[in-house]
Amino acid sequence: MRFEDLELEQLLPTIEVKVTQEMITRFACASLDFNPIHIDPVWAKKINLLGYGKTIAHGQWTIDKLTQVVTNWCYAEGGKLKSIDIKLIHPIFAGDTIKFNGKVVAKHPRREDSFCEIELWAENQNGEKVAVGVAEVFIK
Repeated sequence: MRFEDLELEQLLPTIEVKVTQEMITRFACASLDFNPIHIDPVWAKKINLLGYGKTIAHGQWTIDKLTQVVTNWCYAEGGKLKSIDIKLIHPIFAGDTIKFNGKVVAKHPRREDSFCEIELWAENQNGEKVAVGVAEVFIK
């Protein structure tokens, strides 16, 4: 991948994930975040947080997957993540199917350290955006 070859509106490969309770629980183990809203379906139903009554995937998991969209696309080619900023806007539940997406929206040529901006978004099976963001990526 060369900076000169990047095109505006170029889509990055999408990551699609069917979210399961087992996946959420495994992330709880990896992150040491055992909040019952993530790992206890009975508690989540009783508490009925936000009126959903379901366990919620970790926000950090969502951020991880959006970051993975960028790193899968550029790291093998020598690209480097300069910065990333993600906003979580809707909870993700077990049973949801989430598509994590990105596209090139700006190019910043420099003598050294040229970089591009990537618009990021994740949406559920209903087309609702669950997270949005922007990343900056150094490209040679």
